[in-house]
Amino acid sequence: MAKTAKASESTATTALPIPTPWPGANARLLGLGVGLPVAPLTRLAQFSAAEFERFTLEWASEYLSKQTQVFEVQARGGSGDKGRDIIVWLDAANIVPRRWQLFQCKHYDAKLGLSKAGIEIAKVLYYTHIGDYTPPESYYFVTHKGVTSPFQDLLDAPESLKSEMIDTWDSYSKAITSKETIALSPELKAHILNFDFSNFSAKQPHDLIAEHAQTKYHLTVFGAPLLNRPPPPPPPSTVAAIEAKYIGQLYRVIGNDIGTVVGSSEDFKHSSYHARMFERSRLTFYSAEGLKEVARDQMADQAYFDTLLDEFSDGLYYQYTEPNGTPIARLKATVSAAQSIQLGSHPLEPHVTSKDREGMCHQMANEERLDWCNP
Repeated sequence: MAKTAKASESTATTALPIPTPWPGANARLLGLGVGLPVAPLTRLAQFSAAEFERFTLEWASEYLSKQTQVFEVQARGGSGDKGRDIIVWLDAANIVPRRWQLFQCKHYDAKLGLSKAGIEIAKVLYYTHIGDYTPPESYYFVTHKGVTSPFQDLLDAPESLKSEMIDTWDSYSKAITSKETIALSPELKAHILNFDFSNFSAKQPHDLIAEHAQTKYHLTVFGAPLLNRPPPPPPPSTVAAIEAKYIGQLYRVIGNDIGTVVGSSEDFKHSSYHARMFERSRLTFYSAEGLKEVARDQMADQAYFDTLLDEFSDGLYYQYTEPNGTPIARLKATVSAAQSIQLGSHPLEPHVTSKDREGMCHQMANEERLDWCNP
C-alpha cells in the first residue's frame, strides 16, 4: 500500500503557472498590431552606418547646438578631417585660444576597443603636436554599441591610457596619415607625456539616447512610449491672458444669445445655462492645454499639438463655417462633431480625451482659426 502511494506521488502533476505580463509590453502598440516595442538601446545597437550617421546628425543639430555654452557646431568628418568628426566651438572665432570639444562618432560591428580608438587618439596627439589645432577641452567617443571593458578601464585611468599609447605607438603610426609613417620622436613623446589624457572619455549609449530624446526627431526614430499625462490643472479663478481671444468670442456668442452686450461673466451670471457653458468651455480649453504640454514637454516638439489642431480645423470646417443658424448653434454643432472626428494614426491620438476634443474647438478660436459669430 505504501508502495502504491509512493508511485502515485511521483506521477502527480501541477497546473501550468499563469504567464505574467511581458516586461515592457506597450498596450497601444499591441493594439495596432505592431508587437512588442524595441528597447531604445537595442534599436541603437542595430543601426547601420548610414542610420547612425543620421542619428548623430540629429543629436548634434538639435541637442549639442542648443547647449548654453556652445557657440557653434561643425561637422568635419571625411577626408582630411585630421581626426575631427564633430567640432563644438565654445568661443567665437576671434577668441584666442579658442576653446572647443571633439566628438568622434564611430560605427563598427562590435564595441569600440583601443585597437581602433587608438588610431583616433594618435591623430589628435600628432596634429596638436605639429600645431594644426589646439588640444580640445574634451574628447568623446560616440558609438552605437559602446566601448569594450578594457578600453573603458583605460579611459577611467588616464595615466594608464597615456602609457598604453606610448607603448603601442607603432600600431598606429601608419594610420595617422596616408602620406607618411609618424614615428614616435622624442619631441612627440614629450608632447604626449604632457598631454591631459583625462580629456578622453566615451559617450555612453544610454546617455546618448537620453540626449537625443530632447530633440524633435526622437519619436520618429524610437517611437512614442506610453506617456504619463498628469491631470490638467483647473482653470484659474480669473481669466488668464492666454485665454483672451477665445473668451472674447464666447462673450459675443453668449451676448448674441441673450440679446445684450457681454463684457464679463458677471453679465450672464443670472443664466445658469450660459454660466455653466462658459465654465465648461474654460475647463475643456485647459484640458487641451494639457495635451499641448504633453507634446512640448514629453514629446519634445509642440508641432505634434499644432498638427493635431490642423486635423480638427480641417475636419470641422463645415460646422464652424455654416452660414445659417446662430453663433451658439454653430459652436454647439462644432463641439458635438469634434467628439467623432477621426484622428487616424496621429501620435497624440491615444492621449486625446473627450474634454480635449471640445477644448480643441476653443483652441482654434483662441488662434483665430474660426469665428463663431462671423463664419
